[in-house]
Amino acid sequence: MATIRERNGAYQIRVSLGYNMQGRQITKTKTWKPAPGATFKQIKKELERQEVLFEDQCRSGLFIDGNIRFADYAASWMEINENNLAPSTFIRYKVLLNRINAAIGHIKLNDIQSHHLQEFYKNLAENGINKRSGKTLSEKTIVHHHRLIGVILKEAYKQGYVLRNVASLATPPKAKQKEIAYLDEQDAVRLCNALSAAPVKWRTALLLLLYTGMRRGELVGLEWGDIDLDERVISIRRTVQYATLPKYEYVDDNGIQHKGRIIEKEPKTKSSSRCIVVDDGVVDLLREYRKWWLQQKLSNGDRWINTEKLFIQENGGVMHPDSITYYTAKFIKKHNLPLFTPHSLRHTNISLMIAAGVDIKTVSSRAGHANVSTTGNIYAHQIQSANARAAEKIGDIFNYQRREKQA
Repeated sequence: MATIRERNGAYQIRVSLGYNMQGRQITKTKTWKPAPGATFKQIKKELERQEVLFEDQCRSGLFIDGNIRFADYAASWMEINENNLAPSTFIRYKVLLNRINAAIGHIKLNDIQSHHLQEFYKNLAENGINKRSGKTLSEKTIVHHHRLIGVILKEAYKQGYVLRNVASLATPPKAKQKEIAYLDEQDAVRLCNALSAAPVKWRTALLLLLYTGMRRGELVGLEWGDIDLDERVISIRRTVQYATLPKYEYVDDNGIQHKGRIIEKEPKTKSSSRCIVVDDGVVDLLREYRKWWLQQKLSNGDRWINTEKLFIQENGGVMHPDSITYYTAKFIKKHNLPLFTPHSLRHTNISLMIAAGVDIKTVSSRAGHANVSTTGNIYAHQIQSANARAAEKIGDIFNYQRREKQA
């Protein structure tokens, strides 16, 4: 049933449509104002008609109520999706919405036009928007703003708040494809040689990144139950990331205090849950590391935080993913190595597999990419180089045959 309230000569018709998954009542409202000079009887009759018509429209999904401001709808969308988003994604969305709401948050959903978004993207590209550097935001960051607006308006369209998703009509800047940073074979060998004298914890961590191509968060999320040394298989079942949350405090391996906490979740995508076969060298490395790990547990006694995680703080606490990055930077400087990051070792692993002629499907599977095309798009240059080398080898074969015939 609809309810009606009179306000300053106009009538607000309110229809209840039940409750959402969060237990909040779903309501839609419409304001109707009678024509000047209408009699009480005429107003009553038309109001009854408007009430029935509006209720039918609401229940059939034909009523579009875009009077809600974008900021209010976005806040509701964030609240509903908080548990569906990874903590780091939720925090990133909050940061993006600060800029988005400042630009279009005051505009009603059905009043937002594509030119509002274009002006917003243009503003994001101006100097000074990036408070850290005082420069512009990158094209990739601007695209992230566009995608979030698109996701929110898409949901508003599905719920009947707007007639169309105007974000699909806007054109954000095209994000430039950055050149992938990775080590060539010679530098990878230099790294392995330099790591031979490194502490076993860091040697194992960096070599596993290089040998398996797993992501940093996947490495930190490894548990001993994920390692089958007899079958030489490492199973990727979870990932660990750090979420910046003011009410939490965390101190990493380097004694640096952070405002936040460690979050454990499922891998990035369904295909990221995978098994990686390793060789005897990796097995020997893990057996050595296991001995050190057990010694750490024994020497810490009551201080030991019970865990099955491979990579830990001194007392068994979960290691901060950034600890690997900090150690890598110091290690590079100490040994005068080319600049790289832990994630660069993933790219190095994949690039070396492609260069060695490993088929692209196997490469994609070991990397945990959603599909083969993802691997192909990211590593197009490496694949092209591998194809060129293959063509040269085939050419050498045929040239040899020609020389044989001529002889």
